[in-house]
Amino acid sequence: MHQLYDLFLRTGLRPFAFLDSHPLEQKVTRSDLSTLLILLFRGDSTMTELASEMGAPLSSMTSIAKRLERKGYIARATSAQDQRVKLVTLTQEGRAIAKESEQMMMSVLGKLETAFTPEEMEQFTVLLLKAAKVLQQEGPARAAETRAQAVKIRIEE
Repeated sequence: MHQLYDLFLRTGLRPFAFLDSHPLEQKVTRSDLSTLLILLFRGDSTMTELASEMGAPLSSMTSIAKRLERKGYIARATSAQDQRVKLVTLTQEGRAIAKESEQMMMSVLGKLETAFTPEEMEQFTVLLLKAAKVLQQEGPARAAETRAQAVKIRIEE
């Protein structure tokens, strides 16, 4: 199950996109929750690392980080090694929200475990990981390579 959880974080599939609205979303956006979960799961990170994990441009990640910092969920500090690098850390409040959202996510994934046999769960995970890899590959998709021939139709007036 942790593989699925990790997949949601690594691929930017937004772990809460398939859930109905939740009270946490009154406090933070889904992108905020994903960011908090990444920090909980991966530990302190640089802004560049967070942007990469989120699959977002650095400018978007900066906006998310500023919003989370204003709410008191993260702290940003300048790196001692490189003044250009900002390190992002969860605050106690941020960690509490991240833990709550993690429990919610594990509950949802737990529902899958109860619905599937262990073999089906393994197949599901393997197929989902394979699909994520295919979707992340660069280059045109096969469908774009096989274009249909244009067909002329005659319209009578």
